[in-house]
Amino acid sequence: MWLLTLFLWLPGLGNQPLRDWDEGRVASVARSTISRWDWGSAGGDWLLAWKWDEAYLNKPPGLHWLIGASTQFFGNNEWAVRLMPCLIASLAIPLLLLLRRQLGGHGAENKAMLAALILMTVMPMARHGRLAMLDGSLVTSVLLLWTGWLSSRSTPWHGLLAGLGATGILMLKAPALVGFVLITAGISVLDRRQSHWRATSLLWVCAGISPGVAWHIWHLAQRGSSALVMWGGQGFSRVAGVVGDSTGAFIMPITEVLEGGWPWLLLLPLGIRLAWQQRSDSAGRWELGLMMGSSALVLPLRSQLPWYSHLLWPAIALLCAEGLHHVLVSGRPRWIGKIWLLIGAVLLLASLIMFLSSQSIAVPRLAVVCAGSGLLLGGQQLIQATQQQRWRGLITLLIGWGSALLALWHSQLWLWELNESWDPRPVANAIRELPADAEVVLDGPTRPSMGWYANRKMLQDTNKIQGEYWVVSQQAPKGCAVDGAQLKSSQGKAPWQLWYCPFSPENIEEGHEGQ
Repeated sequence: MWLLTLFLWLPGLGNQPLRDWDEGRVASVARSTISRWDWGSAGGDWLLAWKWDEAYLNKPPGLHWLIGASTQFFGNNEWAVRLMPCLIASLAIPLLLLLRRQLGGHGAENKAMLAALILMTVMPMARHGRLAMLDGSLVTSVLLLWTGWLSSRSTPWHGLLAGLGATGILMLKAPALVGFVLITAGISVLDRRQSHWRATSLLWVCAGISPGVAWHIWHLAQRGSSALVMWGGQGFSRVAGVVGDSTGAFIMPITEVLEGGWPWLLLLPLGIRLAWQQRSDSAGRWELGLMMGSSALVLPLRSQLPWYSHLLWPAIALLCAEGLHHVLVSGRPRWIGKIWLLIGAVLLLASLIMFLSSQSIAVPRLAVVCAGSGLLLGGQQLIQATQQQRWRGLITLLIGWGSALLALWHSQLWLWELNESWDPRPVANAIRELPADAEVVLDGPTRPSMGWYANRKMLQDTNKIQGEYWVVSQQAPKGCAVDGAQLKSSQGKAPWQLWYCPFSPENIEEGHEGQ
């Protein structure tokens, strides 16, 4: 299952530039952190997170270490930055399969396989799992926590896996561990009559979590009260207040689920009903408990970003698998297959219109054709009388939907947020040709990816500049001009350019007034 996930997720990993803010910032921190690695150093700075020459206090450096090591080994390119996050996020698929298998019940093996296939092919999980972000790795760590804890019922030392999952959470988004521990403890108490844990399981959990706890204690000793920023300012404060521009409340994750859960979302109501009917069993309790717990963890956040809904997908996949298994076995309800058939027909009709249209439409047409074909043919087979035909329909749907995802990756439109801003790479290439001590100012919104591509910290003001400098801007600053040798600009109606500003008191004063 993991190899199938890699086959689906890895292609086209480096065909798009890094996305701001998230990918650009993660890549910059990874480079700054890994550059300080010195196994012989007694100070321990190489184990802390850094952003250029400043302490990075937002997140622990767990994933940044791996990204930095990847870029040092494979080079500074986009696919090397995204490789380790993608590999770790892809482990969520086999872990969900193992988790559902641990829950048991009628048809557990088939339901486990279906849950894994759904999680693998739901587009937000696949798309964000390919990016240099923490959220895909966080889902994997959470599933390792839950799977190891469930498995420790029969094999106590598997509690070590649960502890390692907790360490992963501590090294990615530490405050989230509190919520996941409460979810796990709450469901375990409700399921205590069906499941029995030994004290030795907890001892193994403590052994697994000890590396993460040790790092945070050491981080506090090294950086003092500043180390608490990742727990307070970047952690618990997101529940009570808005951090930066991350607004949206509970509407944003609900919208993300409604937009990105297709085609499987139609199965969710049926899955919830079936899980409720099994609420006296471990499977029903854990499936409903994980759905309610994950929702209680994500929805109340007042600071929301689209990828926070990532934590909802494992529970949604488990419930949708219940519904899908019921449809495959019983053939009911038939309306699900009919709606898939109808959606497929609409997509194929839309693709035909796009092919015949003389206007250029920024839509991955091949992806639309593949998705439409899979839904049309698969939906038609899912409403057939025999179970064998319905399973063939599922296979047809999966082939079509998986082909659509592969076509989307190769269309170079899969990272559509890049259309909202300008490409920093042409200007960054010019900046890399400047002297090592050159001062470069970015006159505009912060672009972490610009600094990563330029391999240079971008200044935001000219207050400390005492000589010549360069400015990245859409318009020529006063007293500055484009150096012909460094002429580089981004594409667009109002291209950004690199301007050379010779030293003069007037230029510095003008820069101060602009700030």
